[in-house]
Amino acid sequence: MNYIVQRGDTLYAIAQRFGVPIDVLIRVNRLYPPYELYVGQTLFIPDQEPDPSPDDADEERRIARLEREVRRLNERFRELNRRVRVLEQRRRT
Repeated sequence: MNYIVQRGDTLYAIAQRFGVPIDVLIRVNRLYPPYELYVGQTLFIPDQEPDPSPDDADEERRIARLEREVRRLNERFRELNRRVRVLEQRRRT
């Protein structure tokens, strides 16, 4: 779809209006820094396909990564608890 830039339009506003990431607008319209728009400029707005749902393997990898992270955080928690107990014992003596 094509869009004609109106007064006051910004890349951010256009991206938000059409649900398209700014970097996609910049790329498909071959815009260059400083990314200035002018009234009457025609921008191509690509159709955004919904993100495909992750496949099972992707989901399994994410779950495994999260489980590793939880184990790592639990180990850190136990180590910090051990240090606190040591400090508390030193303070009592």
